[in-house]
Amino acid sequence: MPVEQRAIVAILVAVGLWSGTALFVRAGHSDALVFTTWRLWFALPPLAAIVAWRSRRTDSAPFRPGDVSPLRWIALLVGAGAFFVSGAATAFAALGLTRLLDVTLIGSLQPILIIGFAVAFLGEHVARTHLIRAAVAIAGTIIVAAAASSGGSWSLSGDVVAVVSLVLNAGWFLYGRVLRTSFVVDPFAFMLGTLTSAAVLITPVALVAHGSLGISKRGLFFAICTMIAGTAAHVLVIWAHRHVPTSVSSPMLLGETPVVAAGAWVFFGESVTLLQGAGAAVVVASLWGVTRGPELEHVEHDVPDPGPPT
Repeated sequence: MPVEQRAIVAILVAVGLWSGTALFVRAGHSDALVFTTWRLWFALPPLAAIVAWRSRRTDSAPFRPGDVSPLRWIALLVGAGAFFVSGAATAFAALGLTRLLDVTLIGSLQPILIIGFAVAFLGEHVARTHLIRAAVAIAGTIIVAAAASSGGSWSLSGDVVAVVSLVLNAGWFLYGRVLRTSFVVDPFAFMLGTLTSAAVLITPVALVAHGSLGISKRGLFFAICTMIAGTAAHVLVIWAHRHVPTSVSSPMLLGETPVVAAGAWVFFGESVTLLQGAGAAVVVASLWGVTRGPELEHVEHDVPDPGPPT
């Protein structure tokens, strides 16, 4: 199989894995801060093993920029960790508060924020058709959320937290993009530093908020499942982005929304009405056009950090 086809298969597998993380978080029935803390600490050993393996290769990028002092690099990684952990914790909280379809649809609007940043700060020009697609996607998401307001698992506070998570995750993406394009550094070493900083930052917060990191066996099991699926998805997409352009891979990531909606119906009884299904389809179709435009690819420089912080 040609490497391009294997890269596409890798992205499809990653979509399935990321969809699974949304279901795992809901099934864990745990506090978002505690769940996120365990998920992050669990991710460090496998990432460290990958970095150790890559350190023996001669073609790997440096693990720390040579022209940056260790103290400054640590400070930059702490900033990345702060964005990552705040986006992850709010995403996990939203998944436990409201309908899974709402959370995934709201999170999928991230390309619109990224393109808005490109227009405001990078001088990108957006075609009118992209603005129309973005407006339709936002309007469709609002319609889906409003249609779900009478459902038992819907929560206004959960949708609000999902919007906050959307902003924080877009901030994480852009912050990581600035670092990755400003400094030559191995992407796995960068992710290891980011997740280590995130774990160190969230642990005292969780301890102060709850007095301990106690979690049920069920929650611990699904935190492990979330770590395995999320970390594997990150690794697959980091590799795949070397072989397929962003204009191909980014629209494929939108497949998470229907997969999560199907899983929510099968495992948690979250039915989707005709209006919600039609609205979700309109949102995904609109975002498909947005992510296939050149503006997003220019921002991502063809080597984006993968996906949401799951």
